[in-house]
Amino acid sequence: MTSHTLAEQVDSLLSDFDRVEPVTFDLGTPELPEVGAIHELVNMGAEIVPLLLERIQSSGSKKRIAYIVLVLNRIGDTKVLAPLLDLRARYQDLETKDEWDYAVIGQCNLAIEQLQK
Repeated sequence: MTSHTLAEQVDSLLSDFDRVEPVTFDLGTPELPEVGAIHELVNMGAEIVPLLLERIQSSGSKKRIAYIVLVLNRIGDTKVLAPLLDLRARYQDLETKDEWDYAVIGQCNLAIEQLQK
């Protein structure tokens, strides 16, 4: 499998997140429902971590970013700790936040806590 094919596969799975609607909200913050794309991405393992980090920087979808952070957390590669700390700081520094900004921050908090253990 070439990296181009891998990138296409990752992008296809990431696009699935755009169609997911949260079923519950916790204090106004969307809860991310379990979907098959999460498990498929996690099963790809640490090989896709660089692609996911790139997609965080280029994605305009906060929902997609929240899901990417969730996947990174489940993959468990500690190399993502510094980028997640930066991402969380960037979102915390926003003067005005919406529910998806808080979802990204929340997923970062969970991942950072898990990866620091």
